[in-house]
Amino acid sequence: MRKIALILGLVLGFASVHVIEPVVAVADDIDKIIKAKEIVKKMVNYPDTLQFHNLYTKVNGNTVTLKFTAKNAFGVPETHVMDIKVN
Repeated sequence: MRKIALILGLVLGFASVHVIEPVVAVADDIDKIIKAKEIVKKMVNYPDTLQFHNLYTKVNGNTVTLKFTAKNAFGVPETHVMDIKVN
């Protein structure tokens, strides 16, 4: 795919071609994200107000970074970024 895009770009006269490669989520990473979200749901005071910012989610080894918003103990929404270790 990369070679085809590069050749096509050169044929069309572009000086450089930037090829965006899709990110493929591995089944293990998806399982890690699900486990991390379950941990967060148990931690917050009002789990029914929990909203995850899924575009911010990252997996690095056994660490999942999640960004989420939920009401705190006073009922005020707060946004947090948390690194969660999962097995």
